[in-house]
Amino acid sequence: MMWRRLLQGLALLGLSAWPAAAAEWVDEWQALAARTGFEGHRKFADLLADPAAVALVRDWDAYRGYSARSLIAAAKLPPELKPGLEISAADAGRYPWLKDVLPAPSYDRLMSSDWFRWKKIRIVPTTPYVASRKRLEATRAAGAFSISPKGELLDAKGNFAMLTEAGLPYIKPASGLELYWAFLSRGVGNDNAALRPMELVSCQPDNRVERRYVMHLWWQKMHGRVDVNPLGAIRGEDDTVEAGSIVFLAPRDIKGLAAVRRRFASADKPDAFLGYVPTMKRTRILGGTDTQDPMTPGIEATWDEWRQSWLKPDPRKFEFNIVGETFILSQPEVGHAYDPAQYAGNECEIETIDLELRPVWILEVVDKTGNYVYGRRRLYIDKEFHYAQYQEMYDQRGRLWRVLDDAGDFDPATGLWMARNYVLWNVIGNRYNRITMQADWSILTQDMARFLDIERLRDY
Repeated sequence: MMWRRLLQGLALLGLSAWPAAAAEWVDEWQALAARTGFEGHRKFADLLADPAAVALVRDWDAYRGYSARSLIAAAKLPPELKPGLEISAADAGRYPWLKDVLPAPSYDRLMSSDWFRWKKIRIVPTTPYVASRKRLEATRAAGAFSISPKGELLDAKGNFAMLTEAGLPYIKPASGLELYWAFLSRGVGNDNAALRPMELVSCQPDNRVERRYVMHLWWQKMHGRVDVNPLGAIRGEDDTVEAGSIVFLAPRDIKGLAAVRRRFASADKPDAFLGYVPTMKRTRILGGTDTQDPMTPGIEATWDEWRQSWLKPDPRKFEFNIVGETFILSQPEVGHAYDPAQYAGNECEIETIDLELRPVWILEVVDKTGNYVYGRRRLYIDKEFHYAQYQEMYDQRGRLWRVLDDAGDFDPATGLWMARNYVLWNVIGNRYNRITMQADWSILTQDMARFLDIERLRDY
């Protein structure tokens, strides 16, 4: 706050509001903001220029031994692929390399003349994304990790690591299972999280709004808490890794629908998944097949995707393979300043979408049972902060079905995270969902018990 007041004071005196250059990514965001005049770019540049944010990045980079920017600097990339470049369907042919870095489903949206069009993409600087300083300290202090034959993450003593360790595992994963655990262990990037409100717009193939939903969502990490009180563990949640809940507020015919889901460390203990159905005025237990269903009519996201991917890594049921690595253009994690997917008159089309070049591993998760909703999932997991930058879901016949590109709300000064948007589309049904989320940072100081109790959510 003091830093921002200083910037405002300099501006009033007619001096430059930009601090002395502290890092090259700060310089690039400042230059982009000056070029576009977009307030969101200026605000994010201010956040990145905070000395605490720069120091946090430097310390994580030193521990990791590389960064997204160092990997990109070492690669042979087209010289035109620079921040500020804007590309539309009309001039995409001038950049033959675009198909190499823009995933094919996104390229199709840029070139589309009918459903869910992207009128323009705009390249923004590759930005360092990290976790908190206390998470870094816990990761440095963590012991060795291993994975059981059931796919459970274990600590150095053979206990469930998600109940004992605060550090992040597998900073440099060597296998598909290690990579998936690096992704899962990151969680939502925070000990407490709340999205109030979430608004979802369901779009038909003719680019008309079909349904609009308003929801509130909460999430809590139960063990290994280092950033938010109570530290350590939540009392009474002895075998619970984390829990999440959601309640629908609109439209009227679905108002009051609520669900609470608890994840247990043991692979053999299914999630406790309870749903309250207001039309029935009853709470019901939801099973494994229920998690594969869309959350409500018109929503492409299943219950397994309300936190991007919450599939338990059980190698008896799924294969986890790193099938490659590459660079992709996907949405930047700029949600603390603005939504990178900008809309104009039509909510079912994107006017301008900001994209950022990221180094990723390509992780394929293959269903071995033939009973899961997806035969295969392909996750493009970021090499710097281990989150899925992009996701493709295939049906049991091998056809691409759904695509997800989301953006996070990342606070550079603290390294804490929440969510900002989902851009989610169905390439078989030509349907699109836009999910916009507002992080409620006041949840960091609140008791969350009432939000994770289905009986109390009934009266929310």
